[in-house]
Amino acid sequence: MKRTQMFSLAAMVLLTAVVPAQASVVVVNSFFAGPVPALPVADVWYESDVRPGGTASIDDLTGLGGNLELSQPLPTGAAHLVTDLTNAAKAEVGTFADYGLASSALADIDLGYSYYRTNVSGGNTSAAPSMKLTITSATGTGTGDFDSFGYLVYEPYLNPISLPPSGAWQSVSINESTGNGSTASDGWWWTGGFGIASSAAGPPYRSLSEWLTAFQSGGDAADFATAHVVGVSIGVGSYNMGVSGYFDAVSIVTGSFDVTYDFQAIPEPTAVVLCFTSLVVAIFSARRRNS
Repeated sequence: MKRTQMFSLAAMVLLTAVVPAQASVVVVNSFFAGPVPALPVADVWYESDVRPGGTASIDDLTGLGGNLELSQPLPTGAAHLVTDLTNAAKAEVGTFADYGLASSALADIDLGYSYYRTNVSGGNTSAAPSMKLTITSATGTGTGDFDSFGYLVYEPYLNPISLPPSGAWQSVSINESTGNGSTASDGWWWTGGFGIASSAAGPPYRSLSEWLTAFQSGGDAADFATAHVVGVSIGVGSYNMGVSGYFDAVSIVTGSFDVTYDFQAIPEPTAVVLCFTSLVVAIFSARRRNS
């Protein structure tokens, strides 16, 4: 698996000075393109891994009708991820901060988001926007180049194993116990690191608390002891061709974080100009009538 982002944990820890306020709602109007910097800005969402054939945007759903508009969790916009009909296409966006020691976050966390997918002719009917946690160690003394770095991935089609519905918003609610007791379905898969090999999107699938036990007992426990959770991403991965998926209302509750992200499109400049022009005309006309 290609790993496109490496983070300086020392730099990430500096973000604790700008932790979002308790139970805050942050409106996101755009995705920052380009590489994620070593010190990301809190509450900014980045195009963390968008490859040729994939696109990420924030769309205004006004006027589209149907469930997409009328049942959206937070009107009037939503993030939109698209992959074309090539296996290499990928669209992933994320936000980055120091969410605390992984040993603490994986033991006590609440995550959530809503997604909507549409059928694309010839596309993958199993794929839908998935969630990913970035975990990295401060020491990096592992035996491999990337041994102190990895991702936990939550995919809707594995929770439980079934085809994600199309044409309807789905709400996902995850805590540290989601997927407990199951290695065949439910929970998260691991991309490799901290002495535990990648499962390449296959089993074992575990809850976050079960992964915590695995890291502390069966992996590189010394490196993991200093690991932090530093990123939350939503994406449609490679080999998931022909997917059109929306997401909104991403929530992260752990430690001092209690934040929900509301994705809203910036109004078109033309619409803003027309609105302003109409307002000026109305004021001018009213003044003429009064005089």
